[in-house]
Amino acid sequence: MMKFKKKNAMLLSFTVGTLLLATTALADIASKSGYDEFKDALKVTAEQGTEKLDSFTLDLSMAMKDNGKTLMAVNQTTKYDRIKGASESLSSNLDLKGYENSSQTYSDKQTTINVSESDPTYYVTEFPKERDDRTFDNPFKEEEAADLEKIADAIVGSLKDHVIVTENKDGSKVLAGSLTEVQIPSLVNAIASFQLKQEFNGNLNSNNMPHLTKDVFVKEVKGTAEVNQDGVMESILGTAVLSGKDEQGTIHEISLEALVTMTDINSTIVTKPDLTGKKVVRNIARDYSGSEISNPEKFVGRFKNDILIEKDGKFAKIGERFVNILQMDNKSVEGQYYEKYKPEFKEYASKRGDLKFNAQFVKDQRGNANFESTTESGDKVEGNIYINEYDGKVNFHINQRAIEGGILYDSTFSPDLE
Repeated sequence: MMKFKKKNAMLLSFTVGTLLLATTALADIASKSGYDEFKDALKVTAEQGTEKLDSFTLDLSMAMKDNGKTLMAVNQTTKYDRIKGASESLSSNLDLKGYENSSQTYSDKQTTINVSESDPTYYVTEFPKERDDRTFDNPFKEEEAADLEKIADAIVGSLKDHVIVTENKDGSKVLAGSLTEVQIPSLVNAIASFQLKQEFNGNLNSNNMPHLTKDVFVKEVKGTAEVNQDGVMESILGTAVLSGKDEQGTIHEISLEALVTMTDINSTIVTKPDLTGKKVVRNIARDYSGSEISNPEKFVGRFKNDILIEKDGKFAKIGERFVNILQMDNKSVEGQYYEKYKPEFKEYASKRGDLKFNAQFVKDQRGNANFESTTESGDKVEGNIYINEYDGKVNFHINQRAIEGGILYDSTFSPDLE
C-alpha cells in the first residue's frame, strides 16, 4: 500500500528478502503452523487496511549497515484516510553516496502535492475529475499473489519449532523467532549466496558498498510480529546478518533491519498542506483514459515540420511541410496538406500539388483517422492522420508517397505558433 521512490528500490528489495526470511523463523504455533498464522495476519491486515479500516498510520524504518556503519537508511511515516481516499507522507533518506534528503507528499482524489528539502517548491497537480483510488489495493488480490505465495511456501519448507509465542489475555499475540546459519536450509543459503554475490560485486555503483566475492552466506535471521485481538498485525520487525569477504579477504557483516508499525487505527487525521506564502508550481493533469480527445477544437490551426535533405555531408533545410486543420470534432477532422520550398530548391517541389482531406476517426481508437482523397494533380491517395494529445502534435502520412531526390520524410508535425 505504500509507495517507494526508485532510489529506495534496492534497499526495499533487500528488506523484503529480510522480512521473508524472518517469516520463515516464525514457524509453528500450537496446532497451526506459525508460518500459516503469520500469513493469515498479513492477509487480515491487508484486507482491513484496504476495505474496512477508516484510517491508520504506517511507520517504516529500514537500514543497511556494513560492520556497524550505516550505508543506507529510510524513515517514512504515511497517514491514510481510506474514506476520503487521501494520504500524506513524510520521509527522510540516506542513499549509498551519503546524500541525505527529506520529502513530503500529499494525495487525494483530485490533487497531488510534492515538496522536498532539496527543492522547497510545492509541485501541485490537479485532476479535472476524481481519480479512481489506487492507494488501497489489496496485494493478496493481485493476479500473481497466489503464485508468489506458493514460492514462499516452498522456501519455508519444513522449518518448524523455532518460535516463542506469547498469547496475551486480551487475545493479542506476539510471535518471536530466530534462525542461525546451521538452521537455514542449504538450498536457501546457496540461492542467497549467489544473489548476494551479484548484488555486492560492484552492481550497486557505490564506493561505500563492499564488493563481496567469496564465503557469502546468511548468518542469522530474526523476526518479531505483534498481532492484535482482531488479527491485524500492528508491527513486524525483521533483521538479517549477511557475511562475506571482499577481494582483499576482509570480512564484512552486512546487517539489514526493517520495522513496520501500524498505529492510530481509525483515528488518523490526514491534513492537506497549507500553501499560503509558499512557492507553488501548478499543473492541470490531462486525462488520456477515454476513447475520445478532450476539447478537440484546440487542434484547429496549422502544424508544420522542416523538409530536409543531405547535402555535402550535412543536413540542409529546403522548405517546410504544413498540415492545416480547418475543422475537428470527435467524429472527423478536416484540413489540407501542402509544402513550401525555398526558391533555390524549387526543383524538389512535388508535382502532386496540395491535398485536401476529410478523415473519419476510427471507433475506440483515440485520435486515429484514415482518409481517401485526390490531389490537385488528380492523383488518388490514401493516408492516415493521428492526433497525439499527449505531446500536442499531429502525425500525418500519405501511403503512396514516393521519396525522391534524397528528401528525408518526417511525419510528425508541431504547432506553428509563430
